[in-house]
Amino acid sequence: MEHEEDWDEEQLVIVELDGLLEQEVLSKATTEHCRLLGIDTDEPVLQIGPYTFVGHYEDVIGTHCIFEETFNNNNEKKFQFKAKTNKCLKMGRAFLRDKSQFPNRKLKALV
Repeated sequence: MEHEEDWDEEQLVIVELDGLLEQEVLSKATTEHCRLLGIDTDEPVLQIGPYTFVGHYEDVIGTHCIFEETFNNNNEKKFQFKAKTNKCLKMGRAFLRDKSQFPNRKLKALV
């Protein structure tokens, strides 16, 4: 019998990135190069290597479907339905600055 702690919860998020991003950084991105903070907040933050993005969730027109690439016994490529969503996390580049540069301005925390 399996215990509850043997299960990992998986959450898939469709993310649309807006802003300058070197394709090489994105193609080499692995889990250790990416951090998604505040996924359940109004303004999640995504860090990919040296880039930071701030975003918000939007309803999409239609439905986004996610398929996972698999292979059958004959090593033929197949695609298996994984999930669907009506929301997308739209994110734009954020440029971080030292808050001491703005001594008279109240700054909002990102997370």
